[in-house]
Amino acid sequence: MMNRLEVIEASGRYWNPTAATLYRVAHRSIESHAEGAIVTDEDGRQFLDFACSYGVFIVGHCNPYVQARVLQQIHTLAATPYGSANAVTAEFMDTLTSMLPGDLTRVFFANSGAEISELAMRAVLAARAPHHKIVVIRNSYHGKTLGALNLLGQQNHRKPFLPLSPDVSFVPYGDIEAMRREVGNGAAAVFLEPVLGGCYLQTPPKDYVRQVADLCRQTGTLFVADEIQTAFGRCGRMFAFDEDPNVQPDIVLLSKGITGGHSSIAVAVLRESLVERIQSIPDLPPRYLASDSGGSPYACAAALASIEFIREQHLPQRAMQLGARLLAGLRSAARHYPRLILDAPGIGLMTGLKMRNPAVETALTIALGKRGVHVGHSMNESCEHPVLRFYPPLTVTEAQIDQALAALDDALQELGKKPVFVFDLMNQIIKRQYRLPRSVLFKLGGVKDGH
Repeated sequence: MMNRLEVIEASGRYWNPTAATLYRVAHRSIESHAEGAIVTDEDGRQFLDFACSYGVFIVGHCNPYVQARVLQQIHTLAATPYGSANAVTAEFMDTLTSMLPGDLTRVFFANSGAEISELAMRAVLAARAPHHKIVVIRNSYHGKTLGALNLLGQQNHRKPFLPLSPDVSFVPYGDIEAMRREVGNGAAAVFLEPVLGGCYLQTPPKDYVRQVADLCRQTGTLFVADEIQTAFGRCGRMFAFDEDPNVQPDIVLLSKGITGGHSSIAVAVLRESLVERIQSIPDLPPRYLASDSGGSPYACAAALASIEFIREQHLPQRAMQLGARLLAGLRSAARHYPRLILDAPGIGLMTGLKMRNPAVETALTIALGKRGVHVGHSMNESCEHPVLRFYPPLTVTEAQIDQALAALDDALQELGKKPVFVFDLMNQIIKRQYRLPRSVLFKLGGVKDGH
């Protein structure tokens, strides 16, 4: 078994030199195993996981209910060739579509959020031809594959690949009038995260999602709800779009928490009427919306078990109740440290702290790590005021939330003693960290002998 230094060296050599450098500079340990909301490192130290890989481990790490179903499926039928029917995939599709409104009944599989975003792009461009214009939200996130980059609202990820499609327009989140101007008499589609995620976490103004849905319906524009971060209870409801029962997207995109982190899978659920329209297009390849490897019986068993656990344990309601406790603590921290924290946005257990700058986000992440709490660092130094995310599993307890908030208070007491110009100066270094020699970063981080 490799020790910490050997793991970091191998990671730097074969995988990601930047990540290896950051492990050294932040003195971060190597994860050994995890259970529930607790991650244990190679030295036996335990950490509360309030990062959850930005929301993946929604039912807690190594959930025994999901594990049992997955192991049973592996022992019977783990994978099948494309086009083969099987019982667990059929049961998963039946369960999933019963949770969605109207004729959202046609299920298409992929392996990642970016892949499923591209599948949705193919669907809307085929169904709405000759309309090609797609309207998306500035700073939204729909994946980084080459096709999905067209929809990416975080401009720093797009720049190396410009020019991309000229028929994508970006509008500010929450600005319905800007949306009206761009949609005009009708676009091909609007892609919307009902709760804007990533390091730009922001909840919608009242009625905003319904207004977007109404605008799409009135203009014939397809409404694509990207629920990859928000679905299955994270925001205190099963889906973020369904706060208003009159809202029915044309396409719903799902991934991340759908298996609780036990397998990679992504799903697009399309309205029956939309699929019929696409299938009526002459000369369109029959597998136009297909993925050859998505939706294996193994992945569907994990997704089905996760959804059963979420429903049986009433996790959306739990997220709403415990999220209020967590958000109250984060807002109290924002009030007490306004020089460091600008706001505490969130809904349910999708919460965070909007920081003064990336340097404060990094300093607080490290300080919380030293106190046994992992949080969702943005790794995005181009964001002026990144939101440090607190996304615990929906199985988190009140005591664990209180423990995280106590660690936050202690960390902020330490950071609050430093003059803010120190963070502003460090911010200039962070913006240039990928261009600085590793020896400089090691000296700044107090790294000795490569550890």
